[in-house]
Amino acid sequence: MESRNSSSFMNTSRIETLVDGIFAIAMTILVLNLAVPEISGPVTALSFQNAIYDIIPSVLSFVLSFVLLGVFWNIHHRTFHQIKGVDGILLWINMIWLLFIVLVPFSNSLTGQYGHFALSHIIFNLNMLGIALFLSMNWYYASWRKFIDEKVDPVRITIFKRVYLAFILITLLALALSFILPGWSSIVYLLVFPAEKLIERQMSGSFF
Repeated sequence: MESRNSSSFMNTSRIETLVDGIFAIAMTILVLNLAVPEISGPVTALSFQNAIYDIIPSVLSFVLSFVLLGVFWNIHHRTFHQIKGVDGILLWINMIWLLFIVLVPFSNSLTGQYGHFALSHIIFNLNMLGIALFLSMNWYYASWRKFIDEKVDPVRITIFKRVYLAFILITLLALALSFILPGWSSIVYLLVFPAEKLIERQMSGSFF
């Protein structure tokens, strides 16, 4: 994908390749946080069953984080499909965004092992907020610097900005809920899927 902007100094495919690699690693590390439970004392059907029940929070946390990473990867891919240029600032927006991505296995393990503490959910949701903020900055900055392909409808650019803002509001809502009902704060992320669907419909041009 060649740059079409004179102020661009890097091919966007370089960033996309880096993003693909980082996501593959982060999503793989997630599953490494799951371990076969160790059972102290005699192994019986009841003790094994209780051990499996004990790791259910970790499994649920893994599934949520894996799915969210998949959503964010998909949106980033669709975003950069329309961005034709990269400068130093946009490069570092993506680098900082990737910093929050690689932190997901850590924040995920906190909610999996210490989900009964509000602080673990606060850290996880702050992690998601960082991802949402810098993912949005990609589009806002690229639009401001006119790095978005000239074939993209200006109306679509505006709608995308609102969708990215919705992602930020979703993470803020989850963060606020983690102070009140920490165990239920993650349910807010179900709202991510309608927002992702809206982006897909925009990409296909079938929004209206």
